[in-house]
This record gives sequence, structure tokens and C-alpha cells, in this order.
Amino acid sequence: MMSISGSLLVFSDEIEIAYESNWIAVNNPSGSFFYDTSFSYIQKLYPGWEIRLYEQPGINEALVYDLRKGTAMKKIFVHPVDGSILHVSDKVQNQLHRILLSLHYTLFAGTAGKVIVFFIGILFLVSLITGIYIYRKAIIRVIFFRVRINKKSGRSLSSSLHRVIGVWTLIFNLLIVITGLFISSNIALAALKKVTPAKSNTAGITTSIDKIKNEINRQYPSFKIHLIRVSPNSNTVQLSGNFEDDPFYYGKYYNRFYFDGTNGQFQKKEWLREQGVFKKWQSMVTPLHFGNYVGLFLKLLYCLFGLMPGLLSITGFIIWKKRKKDFNNSKKDYFGRRKPLAKLDLIPLNKAFKK
Repeated sequence: MMSISGSLLVFSDEIEIAYESNWIAVNNPSGSFFYDTSFSYIQKLYPGWEIRLYEQPGINEALVYDLRKGTAMKKIFVHPVDGSILHVSDKVQNQLHRILLSLHYTLFAGTAGKVIVFFIGILFLVSLITGIYIYRKAIIRVIFFRVRINKKSGRSLSSSLHRVIGVWTLIFNLLIVITGLFISSNIALAALKKVTPAKSNTAGITTSIDKIKNEINRQYPSFKIHLIRVSPNSNTVQLSGNFEDDPFYYGKYYNRFYFDGTNGQFQKKEWLREQGVFKKWQSMVTPLHFGNYVGLFLKLLYCLFGLMPGLLSITGFIIWKKRKKDFNNSKKDYFGRRKPLAKLDLIPLNKAFKK
């Protein structure tokens, strides 16, 4: 389930665009947009909701508000110039890519599911390490195509497929399991941690979001804003994005600016280039795990390779099942040694006593 859901989640952006295609298009050939014409109204209309604005609308595209409250999600499509609401999409959490994400990280079992997924990741890592040891002598032969698929029997086919697939996807599987463990551990710990509800703050954001955005663009022209975020009951505006000279594998959301939402005053900045190794690794984890990079070819590779762990689990199970069956069908010799029926060495009683 995790292998299939993960392979499909590679195309989560494409799935989301397909859902929004009916409401994203507007008549705005100039491509100009303003946050202030709609932000305060949306904030008053949905108090207590977290507000997110991903990316900036392009030519003839609507401004999309991503609202979250607990597990509930909404999307509000507004005109980028006059701020009029064009469409309200309720229960966004029930869309296909959201359901796949919930399956992948929680198995639809809440906090318990998040913990289970983490331990499944540990088991996967252990299976990879033991697999490397068992097939250590075959790794070079497989890479140089010296091992062929054996089709003589079901067990031989499963064993040879398991060996070949395991070797060719070894690096990818290690990458997926290490990044996946890091993500799932954070999710599990956050679920187990008791969160104190934030104190209610009715003031909300009263400053100009457009003014803050323009100030950032003026001071840092190479900085591209990918997310504007206001947490519920908070007076802080967070702008996340990346610089043009940032490595592509850093992700898009780990350079941040914080402003006071009541007066527009700058509070602090967090630049990834100034952070330690751990913070940089943290920014790389999600893009590496899901293949969230530009290019359909890489996504197709991630999708194909993402199916391999699931296939390995099937071939590994078949190998184990057939060995267990052979073991159960074997008999013990006179000395209590268990041998397969085909190789059973029947020892005469007089020779047995001599031995």
C-alpha cells in the first residue's frame, strides 16, 4: 500500500491541478494581482482557520486561498484584481491526492497509524541491510548482467527477480527509506506531542499584505515567494520561498521572512544558506522522498522505482512461503535432523546403531 500510494503521490501536483482546472481560469490578461482586495474579507469569513497562499497567480489565473482547520481543508478561488469570490471548494481533504497522502502516512489510523508507519519504515531498513548482506556476492554480477532470470520454477523465478530488483533499486530504496523515516518520525512525534491550543486573538492581520510582498521584492529581487502563511489566532505573516542561486534540491519553502501583521514591521528572517547541516538536510528530505523536482521524466522514474519496494515484498514473501512449505514437508532422520523429502537419506537401523 505504501509503495503504490507513494508512486502515485509523485504526481500529486498534476492531480491537484486537474481538480482545480474548472475554477482556476479567469479573464485577467495583464497578470496583475492584489492580496489586499480579498485577504481581510477571507479572514473575517473564516475566523480560526490557517490561511495559506501558494505560489503567485499567472496570467488569467485566479488567486487561490488554501484554508486549514484541524483535518478540514477548503480552497477559495477569488478574482486576482477585484477580490470577488469565484468558487468555494469544501472538503478538499477528500480529494484523491489528499486521501493517498493520508494512507501513505497514517494508514487511516490516526496517531496509531503514524507510529505504525514509522516502525514499518524501520523494518524496511532492516530488510534492506540484511538483503545487502545476503546478496553481497551477487551485487557485482547483477550490475554487469551476469545473472539471468531463472524461470524453471515459481520459487526460482521469485528468487531471481528478488535478487535483480533488489540490486538495481538498492540506492533508490535506501534513499526512500531514510528520507521516509525522517518524515514519518517527525509526523509521529508531532502527533504524540501534546499541543497547547493557541490563545484567541481577534485582532488578526490588519496590515497590507501587498506592501509586505512588494518590500521583499524590492530588497531581495532574486527571492521568489512560494508561500504566504498566517497561522490561526496569530498576528505574524510568514513569507517562504527560495533564491535564484539556491540549489534545486533545497526545496522551495525553507527561506523565510516574518512580519508583524498589525503594523507591517519586519521581525526576523531565516535563510537556509545560514543554517547548519541538519536544517539543510531537513529542507532536502521531502523533495528527495517524493521527487518534487521539475521534469516529467524524473517523476516517471520515481513512480517506476517506487513500485519496486512493493514488488520486493511480494517476491520476498513468495520465497519465504515456499521455503516454509519445503520445511514443513520434510521429515526428520533417525538422529532428529530435518531434511527435504527429495534429499532424505534413509539410514538402516543397524548402521544407525553403529554410528
